[in-house]
Amino acid sequence: MQPIHVAHVIPDLATGGAETSLVRLLEGLDRERFVSTVVTLRDGGALVEIAERAGTPVVSLGMRGRVPSPFTIARLRSALRAFAPDVVQGWMYHGNLAAWIGARMLPVRPAVAWNIRQSLAHVENQRALTRLVIRVGARLSRHADRIVNNSVTSARQHAALGFDASRVEVIPNGFDTERFRPSEEARSALRAALGLAPDALLAGMVARFDPVKRHDLFLAAVAAAARSGLDLHAVLAGTAMTGTNPEVARLVRGGDLERRVHLLGERQDIERIMPALDVLVSASGWAEGFPNVVGEAMSCGVPCLVTDTGDCAAIVGDGGVVVPPGDALRLARALEALLHLPLADRAAMGRRARQRVASSFTLPGCTERYSTLYAALANGFTRGAVGP
Repeated sequence: MQPIHVAHVIPDLATGGAETSLVRLLEGLDRERFVSTVVTLRDGGALVEIAERAGTPVVSLGMRGRVPSPFTIARLRSALRAFAPDVVQGWMYHGNLAAWIGARMLPVRPAVAWNIRQSLAHVENQRALTRLVIRVGARLSRHADRIVNNSVTSARQHAALGFDASRVEVIPNGFDTERFRPSEEARSALRAALGLAPDALLAGMVARFDPVKRHDLFLAAVAAAARSGLDLHAVLAGTAMTGTNPEVARLVRGGDLERRVHLLGERQDIERIMPALDVLVSASGWAEGFPNVVGEAMSCGVPCLVTDTGDCAAIVGDGGVVVPPGDALRLARALEALLHLPLADRAAMGRRARQRVASSFTLPGCTERYSTLYAALANGFTRGAVGP
């Protein structure tokens, strides 16, 4: 049998949840069964090297601005035509639309799959152009052969906006439980690197700097916990999470947290950060579907404090605590309660979290779901048939 050719179309491969999920999928797919390529609409990004190490070439179209030019569309058509895909997989709203456009321009029509990575409780929070792309996507969704959502909540919300629910398949994110695992060595190493005592309490947030992530609520909760008498430190990693970011610096000064906040910036070794934490906080106000950082922390045996967005509550279960989004007081009280738990109780919660990942959210299980999907889509379309 000929291998199945799958082209992935995504805005870029900068560090982010969807981008990380894609490169992990590329690493896990059987290369004898699947030949992959990635087309980024903009420049490549930090994860290009990982994709290429997985044997996947990356073609970057170099789009400038938010609207593709005729030149960008022509380059998209050329890249896909040269690869001759059996399946074109879009990632996120703009990548989905580009995947559909690119596939329609080919002389041989491939199957088209979309991938929606976020929940959408408040569409008005999106930028104007993104709102337009979402509305166009809803109208075009009946022309996609399959729509993958990574959370049940996301699938339900998008169906309410007009996306064709009959084409939806929910594939939760998967995690490498060998890469992300409890590690006393990692706990010691991070505390030593930060100049902290071996038993220092660490609350962490791993997220790019963006209003949706609500770093302000997290830092306010850390400040409140410190005022209550807890001697804790906050570790923040992610794009633009540095002292040179004026808004981050303002939040740290405003909470009188200079001594307690450690800004790590963008990191590619999150498996060395997660197991060092006592609690992982996801304070997002909206848009989360299935945050990778929550699954990674759970896999490391770290209890999670999450807001009730997307499928977070169902994912965490008894491996953490859930609070309403945007409720600073509830977030602060929950953080204090978790850090006041006896170490044995917090460790037991972490073990339950890891077991939830091992039983329901493994990376091999996720990869097999995508493999089955791509095989089914490719088998529904005969290579060489002329598309409409």
